[in-house]
Amino acid sequence: MPVRRLKPSRVLGIERFSDFSEFRANEVLGLGTSTPLRPREFSLSRAILPLQNGLFVLQRAFARRYEAEIGTDNGIGLVVPLSFDSITNGCEVNNSTIAVMRGKAPVESIEQRPNTYVMLRFNSDMRHRGWADFNTGLAYVRTQDDPMARLRAIFLEMFALASACDDPRQFEALNRPIQETLLAGLDAALVPAEARAPRRGSFDKHRKLIARLDEVVVLFGSKPLYSEDLATALGVSARTLQIATQAVHGVSLHHHVRLKRLWATRIQLMTGGAGASVKAAALGNGFWHLGDFSRGYRLAFGETPSETLARSRRL
Repeated sequence: MPVRRLKPSRVLGIERFSDFSEFRANEVLGLGTSTPLRPREFSLSRAILPLQNGLFVLQRAFARRYEAEIGTDNGIGLVVPLSFDSITNGCEVNNSTIAVMRGKAPVESIEQRPNTYVMLRFNSDMRHRGWADFNTGLAYVRTQDDPMARLRAIFLEMFALASACDDPRQFEALNRPIQETLLAGLDAALVPAEARAPRRGSFDKHRKLIARLDEVVVLFGSKPLYSEDLATALGVSARTLQIATQAVHGVSLHHHVRLKRLWATRIQLMTGGAGASVKAAALGNGFWHLGDFSRGYRLAFGETPSETLARSRRL
């Protein structure tokens, strides 16, 4: 889904430039100097999406020479490629490379063709999630194809949803579910495999932590489950909880919590009666991507959510 297909809404801002003299740089990760390599072919478009935890910009740029001091004074900055190729600070950067910034860093880049990417600025430094453990500077993280493909799909769905939503209050209610899905996607792409592995002899400790996790999940009832809330309730970091879930269940924390939310949604559909709806039950349990929810539900339970609801009304 190219940027050109997105439409502005009360949630999503759209900027388009066809004349370099009118072009304004976006300050999400600092300002720089852009020199078009082919001025007659100049075109730039971007979609700007603010969420509770930061600012997200989907941008299709132009062939250019780019010089800047990029980064952020607070939190952490990321650039995730959708279609990207450049020589940056003397190194090749392509579709498999995520740029991670803490503080500010100088950048000199040659982009021979228009690139499409997402710029992210999180208010938190995200150290508790295990992303790029360094104090300041710019690093490039090479990712596997599957995590990167899932991450791109999350971004495109986010921006498509924001483009179609004209009720800021409705979108505000989806902020946390959207960000939970996004953070899980970034964890899969950015956290090194060795950082996810449990320490030797720690299984019993992790098993007890997961037993407590399951107790806390019960206390949450049908409320949406978010990793940060669960970690806070257990007095550990989200990263520790991720490692424990992987050690005990062999799946990520996001996958484990997703199964819990699917089951909570199923209970609501089975007991909700005439006033229940699939959409309300899904949104109420933190599922914002309804197509993905339906696929996951059918995979987990062997039937669609609407089939579950229809059967409950016949009983």
